[in-house]
Amino acid sequence: MKKFIPAILLSTLGVFLAASPNHAVTLIESKDAGQTLNTAQVIPSGSALLEFLAGALADNDADLFQIFLTGGQTFSATTISLETLVDLPVNQLLGAPTALLEDPQLFLFDAEGKGIYGNDDSFGSLQPTLLSGAFSPSQSGLYYLAIGSAGYNPVSNNGDIFATGTNDVLESTGPGGELPLSGFAGTSATRGTYAIALTGASTAAQSTPPASVPEPTAALGLMALGAGATWSQWKSKKQQRASVPLT
Repeated sequence: MKKFIPAILLSTLGVFLAASPNHAVTLIESKDAGQTLNTAQVIPSGSALLEFLAGALADNDADLFQIFLTGGQTFSATTISLETLVDLPVNQLLGAPTALLEDPQLFLFDAEGKGIYGNDDSFGSLQPTLLSGAFSPSQSGLYYLAIGSAGYNPVSNNGDIFATGTNDVLESTGPGGELPLSGFAGTSATRGTYAIALTGASTAAQSTPPASVPEPTAALGLMALGAGATWSQWKSKKQQRASVPLT
């Protein structure tokens, strides 16, 4: 299965880590991030705050990323941005084509693949948000963050891991909620590129505690502006750069 994102996002190693002055980085999906713990996208070595995850989904597709969370620090993730809140609805209203993923969902798993929580739609949009108030890790360690198209859901050997819902915080109370992630199942007809804005996540254990995380409402505003700026920069390059297949 091939995926296409602008060539400017790719490094010669397949993973692009863009460092900012505060040592925050953006991870671009390398090749095709898998849908199981064994095939998840593993971040290269080195300790830094993880600010964005980006990639693309095809039909009936999901991407799983390995991240590091620090005990006692709040965590949040969202695909809400200026582009998904403004540009996407306008394009849909006008019937104009868009490269953005229209209806994603997010899920967080612990190191063993047990479901923690998820979300489909938030804040009146089809974009998901994992709110910081819903989960704070008690211990530092590896976690897995998944993004999938709506209708393509995480499952264990006993079935769906999470309860069904759209606007609610999805808990791991489905028939397969007691077992670890084995893959994804279902049907989805949405595809496109995505950017996940994060707070409280790192590429690896930090030698010093990360800076304090803004309050949830402030964090969402900052993430929306940051994600919007990121996508605007990428979008401006599309007319000048060729697309590179990620195989």
